[in-house]
Amino acid sequence: MPINIPQSVFDKYYDVVDSTFNIFGVTCQLVYIDKVEEISNSFNNLSSNHSVNAHRRPQDNYKRQNKVFREVEKTEDIKLKVYWDNKSWVKVGGDMVIPDNSIQTIFFATDLPKIRKAKELIVHKDIKDYKEMRFKIFGEPFPMGLKQVRYFGCFWERSL
Repeated sequence: MPINIPQSVFDKYYDVVDSTFNIFGVTCQLVYIDKVEEISNSFNNLSSNHSVNAHRRPQDNYKRQNKVFREVEKTEDIKLKVYWDNKSWVKVGGDMVIPDNSIQTIFFATDLPKIRKAKELIVHKDIKDYKEMRFKIFGEPFPMGLKQVRYFGCFWERSL
C-alpha cells in the first residue's frame, strides 16, 4: 500500500529549511570574468598564448595575435550556507577524497546556473576586509533535500 504524503508537509519542510538560510547563511560573492578588453597603452612584454584556452590560464594579462587583453572580474552577492568542518558536511555517498581547506556549501536550485558560471567564490563578504578567502568549485553540484528539487550542495577547494 503506497503512502501519500500531502503537499503541505513538503511546503512546511521548505519553509523551515528556507528560514535556515536567514539564520545560518552568510553573504558570499561569486566572481565572474565579465569581459575581456584590449589594453591600448600597454607594454609589449607579455608572452604570446597560442592555445585555444589561453583565457583560462591563471594570469590577468595575455597577448593574442599582437593584441594585449586583460580579464575584468565582476562579483555578485549570493546567500549560502557554508560548512567549514568536514564533520558537518552532508554525506554525498562513496569515499570522496576532498582536498584540505575545502568547504561545502548549500544553496537554492535557482542559483545553480550562477554557481556553474562563476570562476571563484569569495566566502563571507562581511570579513573580506580582514581576510579574503577564494575558492574554486570542486566536482559537480548535487541535489539534496526532500524531493531533491529545491536545494543543491557543492564542494569548493581553496584557490591560490
